[in-house]
Amino acid sequence: MVLPRWLGELNRSYTNRIFSRIPARISPFGIVHHRGRKTGHPYTVPLAAFRTPSGFLFTPTYGPDADWVRNVMAADSFQLDRKGRTHELHNTRLITRAEAWPLLPRFVRLAMRLLGVRWYVAADTAD
Repeated sequence: MVLPRWLGELNRSYTNRIFSRIPARISPFGIVHHRGRKTGHPYTVPLAAFRTPSGFLFTPTYGPDADWVRNVMAADSFQLDRKGRTHELHNTRLITRAEAWPLLPRFVRLAMRLLGVRWYVAADTAD
């Protein structure tokens, strides 16, 4: 059970505007900058971003069909502002729960299990 689609639409219309004002300096939050895969329109999405040995891991609580996931997968690159730094991310891919869980904090794993999240977004960075 990922979060319902209507909640995602509500977040996109209202909540994201509020949360995007949260400084990207507060861990684990960051601001993802990506472009629409059809329109090329720039978008920003506040997300939790967890550092991995090769880059970052994101928890798509609305499932792998969420617009931001589809956009970054189509582009294969995007930017993440986090802790006062901008990271260029590439090699964007979906990974399974088994691959993601060793990289996530215990409390996040518990929340993702309760939500039924099975797929995660991983991306690599050069830094």
